[in-house]
Amino acid sequence: MFGIKTKILKYLIFHQQEKSKKLSNDLRITELMNFFEADEFGHESNIKNADLGYGWIHYGLLRQIKAKKILCIGSRYGYIPAVLAQACHDNGFGKVDFVDAGFGDEIKKEGKSSWTGKGFWKTQEGKDHFKNFGLENNIQLFVTTTQKFAKKYKNMSYEYIYIDGDHSYEGIKTDFKLFWPMLHEGGLMLLHDISIKETLPEGKYGVWKLWEEKTNKNKIEVNYLGSGLGIIQKQSNR
Repeated sequence: MFGIKTKILKYLIFHQQEKSKKLSNDLRITELMNFFEADEFGHESNIKNADLGYGWIHYGLLRQIKAKKILCIGSRYGYIPAVLAQACHDNGFGKVDFVDAGFGDEIKKEGKSSWTGKGFWKTQEGKDHFKNFGLENNIQLFVTTTQKFAKKYKNMSYEYIYIDGDHSYEGIKTDFKLFWPMLHEGGLMLLHDISIKETLPEGKYGVWKLWEEKTNKNKIEVNYLGSGLGIIQKQSNR
């Protein structure tokens, strides 16, 4: 019996030591992904393996460029906004302005799409969501449309902008026009779902079309996996 206990103890110590060698904290990552209901398909992530998927790209970029002002447009339950806020927290500075209209299935009656939104951000749980995870100092929620936000905060500027809202061509084109002027020179704008060209139950996707129209030479696309992620750096006079 003693020998079995010793072997088990050695096994546990070995695996704990192996985990301690990792750069990332698997427990924190898994907690975040579960709490904010990470979309494993849409972001090529894996909760069981503590794999942030596209979240690694966002997290790494923010840790590298040390952005202080970040804008995030759209999220079903807050996964990517939380990753951005966590990066700010780990940097020791920075804040995310998270904008979501909080649309759910109710707008289908008007012939519109919520683009998989569930109306979560209009609920009290949604409004307290980031606070309940301890990220409230690094993110602020704005439950409003992008048009209303851009009009009210027209003098705001950002070093990093992520757009994952209205995925129709007209919708993404509008958001791009609204927020590109708010991006600093040298800043980064990221667009989600640049690889989806189909018409799905939520609507006809058009982000890919806008992405193909952009000829900015500082353009990177991660489209070999899943729904795709586009990254554009703003150059002077562009």
